[in-house]
Amino acid sequence: MADTHHPHSDTPLGARSSHSPTIELGTLLHDYQLGLVLIAGAAEDPGSRPVQWVHVSELGDPTPFLPARTVLLTTGARFTDVPTQRAADEFVERLIEADVTALGVAVGLHWDRVPDRFVSACDRLGLPLFRVPYDTAFIEIVQTAARLLEAGTRARDLWALEAQRAVTNASLHRDGLAAVVREATARLGHWLCVTDRTGRIVESAGGAGPAPVSSEWLRREARRLVDRGVSAARIEDDRGHGIRLQTLGRQRQILGVLAVEDSGAPDTAERTLLGLVAALATVQLEHRSGLDAAQAALRSGIVRLLIEGNEALAERLAADTLVRIPRGAVVVARYGDPSASSDFSQDLGSLDAGSPGLFAAVIEDRPVLIAETRHLPAIRRLFLTHGVPCGISERGAVSALGELLGQADRALDYALASDAQGPVDYLPALHDGVLHLLAGSTEARRRAKTLLAPIRHHDRRHEDVIEESLTTWLTHHGQTSPAAAELGIHRHTLKARVQTAAGLLQADLDSPDTRAELWAALRILAEHRPKDAA
Repeated sequence: MADTHHPHSDTPLGARSSHSPTIELGTLLHDYQLGLVLIAGAAEDPGSRPVQWVHVSELGDPTPFLPARTVLLTTGARFTDVPTQRAADEFVERLIEADVTALGVAVGLHWDRVPDRFVSACDRLGLPLFRVPYDTAFIEIVQTAARLLEAGTRARDLWALEAQRAVTNASLHRDGLAAVVREATARLGHWLCVTDRTGRIVESAGGAGPAPVSSEWLRREARRLVDRGVSAARIEDDRGHGIRLQTLGRQRQILGVLAVEDSGAPDTAERTLLGLVAALATVQLEHRSGLDAAQAALRSGIVRLLIEGNEALAERLAADTLVRIPRGAVVVARYGDPSASSDFSQDLGSLDAGSPGLFAAVIEDRPVLIAETRHLPAIRRLFLTHGVPCGISERGAVSALGELLGQADRALDYALASDAQGPVDYLPALHDGVLHLLAGSTEARRRAKTLLAPIRHHDRRHEDVIEESLTTWLTHHGQTSPAAAELGIHRHTLKARVQTAAGLLQADLDSPDTRAELWAALRILAEHRPKDAA
């Protein structure tokens, strides 16, 4: 046998990283030119065990120098130091703890046959043991393994190039992101998913089986990853299924999360492919984000046109979009920040996308829903289910959208002030304030007429405008100059009229209580003037 059985040092013959390619042990054992014979540890198909490298050592304990998944070759020169069965068992146990794939022992140099105690130890402990014939030099085994590993590396590189080319071409399809996810899943052979920044699943594809985790669990963990500001993490659910998560986008502008089923540490080829998928998904999400922003701006423009009464232009603008302006009686719902809850945002998006005659927009930095009244039960359920404060207007025509929007705003303000966990309907008696409640009282109107009777009698008798002047003066908080400017008279004329009012009422108009009482009386009678006149 050649001297190449003896290593020059006890360092691995060629360093290998934990992500290096491997070959199966059976590939070496079945190479007829090497003549290797498996003699122990064959209980569980040892041929499928991975081999990352081949190492030669004659040390009594070579495990400190052995990388994982190594085939250890030895001539058994130190086997005399292992004289008992217990010592042989301990030697084999150390190899197993070091994740050695197999042990190869040369015969014809120090031993004519492999000692029985090592055969017995390997058989009982499950470590494959093969005999190396005298005519096979260790260097031949090392070179054969190196050649096979290099071939595997080339094949893996070709796989990576082909996979990257296929995924890149998929991104050019009309449904680019979905095609990328499907192609990457087919190449990797396991589940892959892309979510938005709230954790809502945007696209996903799996292998032969179902998704390894639930959508609710994924939403929660993806949102947690984004909130923590961490770029990547590996997480296990309650059933022990591992998922690798990676954020998409820039650090201060996270667009989504890439989730991949954990099937062990990915090699360089898989990591490169996943990096490409992350880059393409980021581009696609940025594109979608731009379209969403443009769509939101368009919707807001349509709503503003409707508020201004320009329904014809709003209809023309909506004709080229997916927006259908509601018909007939409509309601308006105002609510807070929709990003507060990812579940709420997802359900709201589903309701908006799948309900003709209902659409969402943002007006004055507040989101709004405008919908035909047939959608009102679904809207109530949405806000009630998620406990989101919301103000809902009365039913009305699209032409009265501005008024309905004001009603929804007042109802939302009331909902927020009262910590409501759901929708609050607009009610005039509830949201129009104390003066509106007083206006509904017959006694309050009677007292208001009595209080203002002297002024009204004076105006009818002298065809004067004391009541109008007093109302304008109170509107400007008793400031004479701006009130006179609004009336188009000199400020001295207005001051004289105010003094006339004070004399007629026998009241001190510098008193806040008097001003408040007069203002309430004027508002109550002004609100009911059309009915009184009728």
